Amino acid sequence: MSVEKKDIDIVKENYDNNAHAEWERLEGFHFEFEIAKHYLKKYLRGKTVLDIGGGPGRYSVYLAKLGYDVTLVDLSEGNVALAKEKFREHGVNVKAYVCDARDLSSLRLGKFDNVLLMGPLYHLSDVEDRKRCVLQAKEHLNGGGVLFASFITITAGLNYYYDTAPEQLLHEPDMDLFDRMEKDESWSGMAFTQATFINCLEVEPFFNELGFEKLAILGQEGLAGPRLTYIERAEKPVRDLYLDLSLRLCENPQYFVYSDHLLYIGKHD
Repeated sequence: MSVEKKDIDIVKENYDNNAHAEWERLEGFHFEFEIAKHYLKKYLRGKTVLDIGGGPGRYSVYLAKLGYDVTLVDLSEGNVALAKEKFREHGVNVKAYVCDARDLSSLRLGKFDNVLLMGPLYHLSDVEDRKRCVLQAKEHLNGGGVLFASFITITAGLNYYYDTAPEQLLHEPDMDLFDRMEKDESWSGMAFTQATFINCLEVEPFFNELGFEKLAILGQEGLAGPRLTYIERAEKPVRDLYLDLSLRLCENPQYFVYSDHLLYIGKHD
């Protein structure tokens, strides 16, 4: 069964109502953004980028300023409206459209050298919908093009409690998350909105099946995940030290559990 319409409506409403918060989430210094930028610079090819589920445009602005020809697509009208504001504010020329990541056919976008899928897979509980989303991305990639796809990790919820308020775990309504962790399974349900927390062991086989060659898999917060709030607010020498350590170790699978987000980078032949 595909994601029910009501679940998509929940996700859409969340971002329509919180577009500014989503933009501000990566304001300043954040490990998720800093590590992702490092790997984008390392693996981006050519000059064109399709940012599927690009939200209010944080990555699109960054890449357009680097000189890439960027197109953004997002489910949320609120996100796209704010993205257009940010494009004007930052003086970048980025096209932006409202569309569901599972079917982009109505937009007739053509092919791109790179596709970002750094949001939609957070919210698709059904594996067939995740496949459909990735295959849409693949359809829009040039031969040899690169896909950047992010997931929320199965340990993200636990990292949140470690970081912000360990005692609040007593009041967590969805303790079945830990049943899924014990069984090495993914979990879907209501978190900050309708969300899927992925079992990291599933990611590489998932993309292999869909015809991608892995270039890298990494934790976007590295080792900082369980103490993000403190470390990101620390003095620059402290942040720089943890960022360096995180970059050195973020591709080691035994440390993926420290991160809230997992980034897959793969090539389409």
